[in-house]
Amino acid sequence: MNSPHCKRISIIAAGTLVVLGTIALATAPRRAHAQPAHRDFDGGSAIVGTWRVQVQSYVCGTSTLVGLPFNSLLTFNLGDTFTGATTNPAFAPGQRGTDQGIWSYAGDHTYNAKDEAFLFFTTPPSPTANPGFQAGSQILTQTITMKGYDEFTSEATTEFFDTTGKSYRQGCATATAQRFQ
Repeated sequence: MNSPHCKRISIIAAGTLVVLGTIALATAPRRAHAQPAHRDFDGGSAIVGTWRVQVQSYVCGTSTLVGLPFNSLLTFNLGDTFTGATTNPAFAPGQRGTDQGIWSYAGDHTYNAKDEAFLFFTTPPSPTANPGFQAGSQILTQTITMKGYDEFTSEATTEFFDTTGKSYRQGCATATAQRFQ
């Protein structure tokens, strides 16, 4: 270890470790003492996170229930976007794509959200569970009310469009959600 070559390698290695350590500290995520933004219940980002949602469709205006309750999974992101998936048995397997949407804070623990999902093919109506859907898209617009940090309720309208953009069906839904933990 006394040779000049070994000393030079030791100095280079030590210098490299110092540089790498400095880079690691500079790029490491900063930990603030305050709670993360999604825990700020009053500040408009409490919705951020993933939610297990139970949905019940109904006829707008009459509140007549349509079909059985079904589950969805929604993930709200910082930056006011969200994605989701549903288990609604009214759709044929593979017929409906994922939800892609936007959300905004409306104040007083309330959020507005709007999303769209593609319907990839047409299905005819069936007498048991399916009113029939045309290839095109489904747009959902909802008002979400936080009921605490880990739950919310929602009232939604849904509209179906064919591939030309013509609306052919509308409906309503109510939902309850629990934060996925």
